[in-house]
Amino acid sequence: MSRTWLGHLRWALLALCLGCPRNTVPPPTSRPTLATVDIIAVGHGDAILVTSAAGKRLLIDGGEAEAAPVVLARLRSRFACPLDLILLSHPHADHLGGLARVMEDCGARLYMDGGYRHDSRLYARLLEVVEELGIPLLRAEAGRQIDLGSGVVLTLLGPPRPFLEEGADGVNASSVVTRLQVGRSSVLFAGDATAPEENWLLGQGVGLRSTVLKVGHHGSRSSSTAGFLAAVAPRLAVISNWPNAPKHPHPETLERLRAVKAQVLETAREGTITIELDGEGVTWSSVNHPRKVPLP
Repeated sequence: MSRTWLGHLRWALLALCLGCPRNTVPPPTSRPTLATVDIIAVGHGDAILVTSAAGKRLLIDGGEAEAAPVVLARLRSRFACPLDLILLSHPHADHLGGLARVMEDCGARLYMDGGYRHDSRLYARLLEVVEELGIPLLRAEAGRQIDLGSGVVLTLLGPPRPFLEEGADGVNASSVVTRLQVGRSSVLFAGDATAPEENWLLGQGVGLRSTVLKVGHHGSRSSSTAGFLAAVAPRLAVISNWPNAPKHPHPETLERLRAVKAQVLETAREGTITIELDGEGVTWSSVNHPRKVPLP
């Protein structure tokens, strides 16, 4: 083969390559986020904002009264006012305290709770605000489904009917437990459900398996039983708590979470934690770790 012919071949190949697109392998495509869950850092309490790609906005709990400005700031940053639904998991101050101000400053189209009788002035005032603002009140019933659009569905798994206990212990054991389904991924919000309610849920035969678990009762020893965690099998477990709280999470709870191989995050360490679901996978980020981390 002559050198002249080889030279012509090299030039022909070069011309062919120059005429080709530079990116011969298409870049990976990212699936759009269908639902975003913000577990807001409100200390020892819960405040969780769920936003769907269809524009539906749901707030589960509102932290203590002092947490209302923090909750409102997150809602406004997400353009979530007015809320489509406020759902109170149970009438304890660290879950309902901030809701009256949220309703007054942000607005809400619907309010829902489990209807457990709790004679606290704070809860009575919350119901007064609901009435004063003319917000329709719904009772949470196990089996009810709330369609948030874009294939995002929230299913109510509790509270038990009839309620399992009365008095102080009955409030937590009557938590409205919910499960958010987005395609192949899901988030279970356990409220402050304790062992009796977890056992009741196990006996109902409902689907508990979830990609992410918002850990019940701030990681207390009285929640997150071994059988319940085995049924949920979370890959990520999120605890809403204060820094340096001695028993939230409790060492025994952390040991049970490790036994099911769940990655554990705490708002006390991470700040507000954001979970994004696209129907196939889940990523998380936080104030202290802003880069999105995909779950394996």
